[in-house]
Amino acid sequence: MPVKRGLITPLVLATAVLFGCGPGRTTAPAAFHDGRLPAAAAELRRLEPAAWAGGSRTLPRYARLRGLVELGLGNVKAADRWLGIAKRAAERDAHLFDAVERGELDAAWRSMGHMPGDTDLQ
Repeated sequence: MPVKRGLITPLVLATAVLFGCGPGRTTAPAAFHDGRLPAAAAELRRLEPAAWAGGSRTLPRYARLRGLVELGLGNVKAADRWLGIAKRAAERDAHLFDAVERGELDAAWRSMGHMPGDTDLQ
C-alpha cells in the first residue's frame, strides 16, 4: 500500500515522540514522567492527527499516554475517552504494552471507578 507523502513526517514525529526517540527530553512521555503535564498535553494535542493515522499500534500507545496526562490535569471526561481506547486495545493485544505501561493504564482505569474488565463503556 503506498504511503501518502505528506503523512510520512507526522508519523515519524509521532513515533519518535511516543516512543522516546526524539532529541533530548522534549518528548511527551518525558514531560509526563517529569510532571510537566501542560507541556505533555500540548505536545500530544499537536500529534493527535498523526496518532489517528498511525494505525493499530500507534493510536493505543498515544491514547494511553494522552489519557494519563488528561487524568493528571483533572480532565476526567477526556481521560476516560483516551484510556478507554487504550484499554480496549490492550484487551485485544496482551503484548501491546509492557508491564509498567499496563500497570499505569490499569491503575488510572481503576482510579476513575472502572473495574479491570470494563471496556464496553463508550
